[in-house]
Amino acid sequence: MNKHRYHSLSISLHWLIAMGLVFMFVSGLYMVNAEIPKAEQYKLFQIHKASGVVMLWAILLRLLVRIFTQKPPLPNVISKEEAKRAKLGHVLLYTGLAIMPLSGWVMVSASPFGLPTLVFVDWLNWPHIPGIQRNKLVEGIANNIHMYTAILLSCLIVGHIAAVYWHKRTHNINLVKRMWWFNNDN
Repeated sequence: MNKHRYHSLSISLHWLIAMGLVFMFVSGLYMVNAEIPKAEQYKLFQIHKASGVVMLWAILLRLLVRIFTQKPPLPNVISKEEAKRAKLGHVLLYTGLAIMPLSGWVMVSASPFGLPTLVFVDWLNWPHIPGIQRNKLVEGIANNIHMYTAILLSCLIVGHIAAVYWHKRTHNINLVKRMWWFNNDN
């Protein structure tokens, strides 16, 4: 293992989750804002919910891999203050990544419609959280948490990308190579 980059499973999960988030943001915005037939909207909601379940498992696995594998040290030119901000940024990202699918699950579980979440078409019927079925108050709170977390997570992701870019431009530090499978010194 290369001590200057993350574990290969961390790298794979990082980029899969990043692609998944793009899909989830786009599909989430489209399904609630587009003028589409109800049948098509229902299908998109099912795809979005099933993808949310997959994202939840991927995020949990990513957290476990993060806990049980060594992460590469930050380059020496990064100050202690910058390292603290980076740690806070990562904690906030992971928190948002956890809250996003969990709030979606609460929202779906409390929905007055009580529609099932079918993962992998009809292979798995994801359960609702017991005790909150058909509860409009809980659904509304979860909906707000889901929406505001999406906004916050979007801002955090932009900040995450901007920090990588800033370090490259300001200090000529290529942080991407820490989260990539091979050494890319450019």
